[in-house]
Amino acid sequence: MSNQHVADATDAQTHQDENVTSKGNNTLLSVVLFIVLFGLFAAGLYTMSLMPMDEPSIGLFVGGLAMCMVALYGTFDLVPRFLT
Repeated sequence: MSNQHVADATDAQTHQDENVTSKGNNTLLSVVLFIVLFGLFAAGLYTMSLMPMDEPSIGLFVGGLAMCMVALYGTFDLVPRFLT
């Protein structure tokens, strides 16, 4: 085996190690966060749907909207910080 082949094999192993980005997140934690945040989002939509049209209650709508916004904020801002 020539020196060039040994150098190429070493470089290939080095490049292969560089291609690994991360080991991934904990699956159980990801599933629990998904269930909690999706449940909060769905509960917010359900709360907003309870508002009657003959006597609109701003409290129900704002409460449901707040639940949806907290779920979206948690999904797109807090979860990436927590899992990395």
